[in-house]
Amino acid sequence: MDKNYLLNVAGTKVNYHKSRAKMPFEEKVKIIIELQKLENEFIKNNKNRKNSNKYRRVWEV
Repeated sequence: MDKNYLLNVAGTKVNYHKSRAKMPFEEKVKIIIELQKLENEFIKNNKNRKNSNKYRRVWEV
């Protein structure tokens, strides 16, 4: 791969993580809740998934 390309990707990744770190706590919690909802849907739709019969609950805020 091109060295400049890799440096650009690394720089973009650093900037992304810095912006996420500055995000308000409330916004981070909203993202976690949305990810929990997605995970529950995947588990419901895929019975062959490992641990599919465990009780799952989404946070309520």
